[in-house]
Amino acid sequence: MVRDSHYFPVIIIGGGPAGLATSLTLSARGIPHCIVDANEVPVNKPGEAIPPNAKPLLKQLGIDHLIDNKRHLPYYGNKACWGDDTLRQEEFITDVHGHGYLLNRLLFETELREHITSALCTNFWGYKLRLVEQQDQETIVRIEGSSESHELRCRYVVDATGRKASVCRQLGVLKTALDEQFALTLQVPIRNNMAHQIHIEAIENGWWYAALLGQSQMNLMFFASKSLIPAKSDLPEFLENALNKSIYIKKLIDKSLLPLNATEIRVIPAGTSCLDVPYGANWLAVGDAAYAYDPISSYGITSGLGAGYYAGHTLADALDGKQEAFDVYRYLMENAFQAYLEKLENHYALEQRWPQSGYWVNRINMTPVA
Repeated sequence: MVRDSHYFPVIIIGGGPAGLATSLTLSARGIPHCIVDANEVPVNKPGEAIPPNAKPLLKQLGIDHLIDNKRHLPYYGNKACWGDDTLRQEEFITDVHGHGYLLNRLLFETELREHITSALCTNFWGYKLRLVEQQDQETIVRIEGSSESHELRCRYVVDATGRKASVCRQLGVLKTALDEQFALTLQVPIRNNMAHQIHIEAIENGWWYAALLGQSQMNLMFFASKSLIPAKSDLPEFLENALNKSIYIKKLIDKSLLPLNATEIRVIPAGTSCLDVPYGANWLAVGDAAYAYDPISSYGITSGLGAGYYAGHTLADALDGKQEAFDVYRYLMENAFQAYLEKLENHYALEQRWPQSGYWVNRINMTPVA
């Protein structure tokens, strides 16, 4: 059943950190809007690091209290084996903002949703996007829930759907992929007491990431080129071989857990991609839908929240007749992305141990993937 049409100045498609930060900012600016997300409740996702320098942004968004929950662990720095066989430690002890946090991601996103209580925001949780269609100065958005559908109308639609950029694809706007890196992710019990740090280790055909997830588990990820990743049934053997090639990460794993269970391993995109322009007629993209970052950069959640903050102000200004706000948004996002690309290339260039490895050769001077 299709209910009567609803009009909102802004419709946000996607209820992750970027979309919710956009909503918080719109509410602060007094702009009525709605959020649409396919999941009735948040789902668990990889990516948990909040660096110390994110704290001012959390305070600006009014959500700094959310990280006080004891299920979010203090994050004191990184241990990395990169460039040679030495394990180096980088601590946040001198950072003006103190330590960071290793989030319980599911808890954080659940409480972030619950924080969206403004009367200016209407929530459509559990509704899938079916159609985005531009008509003159309005955009038609059709969504479908388990028992009913809605036709929504808006002045601006925000694509906050993550790497898949669903709104942009419906509008015929495609992202450019700069590489084809994927992550194999799983959660495993910790072997011994594990430091509240992120562990990173490069090997010949990719790199490992490990971080404490609560007191008894860790989030384990291996990053590799798409062409190297085998069929689902062969993933445990592939990961075990990659573990054996590590010097330090394998020491974190209890061998009694082997062989790994293929059904518990997720394969997700983890490369760099971008839109040529992060906005167009009646739409704006935010977070990974606009610029998706390599996880080695640690931009992750912080980048999504920051982009949502700027996107909310951009849309509020545009609705106030200040169309130049979109150019400012583009300038901010493109500058940040270009700075990221330079740092990314420099970081990968530090690893010279495997000059014949296709993975490491492709990390430098990335060009668009056809």
